[in-house]
Amino acid sequence: MPEKSVRSIEEQIQDLAKKQLAGEKYYLKTEPINSEIENALKKAPSKSGGFGANIPNIKIFLETKQMRIIPVMIEVKGKKGNFIKLTADGKVDNKKKDGAENFTNVNKYAVNGAVHYANAIVEHSISYKEAVAVGINGYYDESDMLTTEIDYDFIESFIKAQNKLLIKDVIKYKNKNLPKLPSVPQPPR
Repeated sequence: MPEKSVRSIEEQIQDLAKKQLAGEKYYLKTEPINSEIENALKKAPSKSGGFGANIPNIKIFLETKQMRIIPVMIEVKGKKGNFIKLTADGKVDNKKKDGAENFTNVNKYAVNGAVHYANAIVEHSISYKEAVAVGINGYYDESDMLTTEIDYDFIESFIKAQNKLLIKDVIKYKNKNLPKLPSVPQPPR
């Protein structure tokens, strides 16, 4: 007997994320966050490997106590098993053995996609040299209980002597609930 197909509940999970961001300014897929970030997302290869736009589900700005404005790219998925794909040593698996981007993982997994978007901003913008990637997944388990998963990656760039831009994960932590983010003044569009 063929296995039952499970429908994605991505929109339901995205609605839960938006409720947790109530009162904060956020931007959905079709809303530009600002022109520099939108251009950076367009310059990078799309998450399926071709040309075209990279479209995170939700975009917001976070302002630190030091007044740094950091873009946050949120990717949402809605099926069991579509949360994150890691390498054997526990890093987000977005590269193949030959160093090429693993677009299958970037496209399928929430965290991998969010990291791809954050990297696009850091690599292809001038003003933003750090970004936060948030992957959220949700599904109904065997008991018909809603299960949600969330992971964050802080992505930053640094310039080596050869002036090559490199990406480095500097913080990784897990939490089951999307935190309420502080109000942030928005940079001009």
